[in-house]
Amino acid sequence: MHRVLIVDDETAFLDLLRDILAAEGYDVISAENGKEAIEKLKAHSPIAVTLADHKMPVMKGAEYLKIAREISPNTTRIMMTAFRDSEMMQEAINKGEVFRFLTKPIDVEEVVNVTRLGVERYEAIAQRAEKEVEKDDMIRKLYRGVQQSPASVVIADREGNIEYVNPKFTKLTGYALEEVKGRNPQILKSDDRSPEEYRNLWETIRSGQDWQGEFHNRKKNGEPYWEYATISPIKNAQGEITHFIAVEEDITGLKKTEEELRRAKEAAEAATRAKSVFLAQMSHELRTPMNAILGYSELLEEEAAEKGVEDFIPDLQKIQSAGKHLLGLINNILDLSKIESGKMDIHSETVELEELVREAASVVKPLAEKNSNRLEIHASQDLGTIETDSTKLLQILLNLIGNACKFTEKGTVTLRVDRDIQDGRDWFVFKVTDTGIGMTPEQMSKVFQEFVQADPSTHRRFGGTGLGLAISRLYCRLMGGDIEAESESGKGSTFTARLPKNIKKPSSHV
Repeated sequence: MHRVLIVDDETAFLDLLRDILAAEGYDVISAENGKEAIEKLKAHSPIAVTLADHKMPVMKGAEYLKIAREISPNTTRIMMTAFRDSEMMQEAINKGEVFRFLTKPIDVEEVVNVTRLGVERYEAIAQRAEKEVEKDDMIRKLYRGVQQSPASVVIADREGNIEYVNPKFTKLTGYALEEVKGRNPQILKSDDRSPEEYRNLWETIRSGQDWQGEFHNRKKNGEPYWEYATISPIKNAQGEITHFIAVEEDITGLKKTEEELRRAKEAAEAATRAKSVFLAQMSHELRTPMNAILGYSELLEEEAAEKGVEDFIPDLQKIQSAGKHLLGLINNILDLSKIESGKMDIHSETVELEELVREAASVVKPLAEKNSNRLEIHASQDLGTIETDSTKLLQILLNLIGNACKFTEKGTVTLRVDRDIQDGRDWFVFKVTDTGIGMTPEQMSKVFQEFVQADPSTHRRFGGTGLGLAISRLYCRLMGGDIEAESESGKGSTFTARLPKNIKKPSSHV
């Protein structure tokens, strides 16, 4: 409910106006002279509208309204008069001394309409004032935010001359606002950027777009530092660029970390290359004598059998077994070093998949029988051909099936070969399942790591180098596929290799 103050020395007229406006829902206060009205204006604020008679004995209406304007600027002032001096009325309205005039004798409808307009004016002014307060409050918050920002903030005019910097800028660069005000940010420049890059920066922000990038600057004391800056244009209500604001983050620590990581990466890559070269050289150096040892041990075994010196045969067989194991390890290390150095080539050829699967089964059959396992092959007779590196695919199958046979006793090892279509491309899926010892989730997380076995105790019981699965997965990836594993401790494992029917583009990157 809005409050209205009426001032008139005629009691009857005062009562009439009070009744009219009270009937419209206003909270009406009255006074019989200007001095009394001033006191009530102070005591009953806020007052939306005040109506005052022009001719009053103690204080004229014009004088009262002038004082009322100083006390309560937002209150709408309405003058009531019996004189129809239109020029005086218009002049008073133009000067803002009076909002409207009401002439006596009054018209009830006119009183109601003019008062309503006066209330609307008061509400509009109040809303604007509230918005201004909110705006000022927001400006204060923004200012505090900029002052307390962890990033440097610089505001410059259209020519790039600095008008403001926040405390973080001063803390970072050593320059106070008074030292940089009116100067160009080029005082920080370390000349790492070319003139073309600076031209591109200015063209970007002057076109109304944001620019982002890094600066290698220097502090007041000459110390270099890196910062990542976002520079944006500030526009007025007409869309014209008036200023530019730069928000800059110190990334010196990040740059140092990046440089350290780069050097560490280069050192690691150099170490990997050196290791691969060393392993490749050593593997070649070891192969020749190992082949000689195997060859001579076989000859000695044959000669011992011919001459009936059977006591030597078990020892010679142990030499052959150990030699074959070592030669296999050397070959695996050589393959691993080739893959890591990017020198492993894929020799693609068209292979009858049924024949290759049959060959793999025949090779691992003795290993399955050694542990009293049943080897099952589930593959349709119309598998057709696969375009791949047959040697590597055979080695993958031998590794997967051989592992399954090794870690399974008196159980079943199954190889299932299926075709699949995914994303419009033909795939072959090789799934090797066993009923062996299985693995825990922790062991599963390491199963494809080089020189790592699921459990150290398995090495003592089953042997192995921990390279077979790692190399098999690397081969799969080289040929455009991959291997996944599922297992449950005590219930067996399943290894699934997926390979495309046709190699699109052989790559040494795994």
